[in-house]
Amino acid sequence: MEPDRVRDPSQVEYGELPELTRALRALGSPRRSGGSYQSLFFLPLVDARKRAAEARGAEARVRAFDTAELSRALQHSIDKIVSSWPDERPSVRRALRAELNERVGTYASALLILSERAAAALSADTDARLGAWRAWTMQLAATFDAADRSWMSLRSVVDTLPLRRQP
Repeated sequence: MEPDRVRDPSQVEYGELPELTRALRALGSPRRSGGSYQSLFFLPLVDARKRAAEARGAEARVRAFDTAELSRALQHSIDKIVSSWPDERPSVRRALRAELNERVGTYASALLILSERAAAALSADTDARLGAWRAWTMQLAATFDAADRSWMSLRSVVDTLPLRRQP
């Protein structure tokens, strides 16, 4: 495996995973980075990447990134932030939830596209499978990047929460 090629999701061979976690610049950031909220946000994606790396075969690698589960985990992260918000008025919490969903919109959209690319990769015939695989890996890399950017946007909200209220 050539390291430069594997870093580029458009150049991987069928069944190979590109480098993904380098896109997560915010993960483990030394600044006040949201503590357990950051873990709650990134852990499902990092765990899926670990399962995919350990999987045998391209189909198992695609299935390791269960986009429905990743979407549920994203909403769970938002739920935790909202429930920890110091102002408990329902109108404030609704507004906060709407704001947080807007801030993670690129990640949520990336997950939807990843689901479409996964379906195409899993159903591709022999002639189209490399192209479908690369389209999926390119979207997978874009999803990791979108998660990173979404966390950076959420972090300014999370950093205003009282430390004692973190999950």
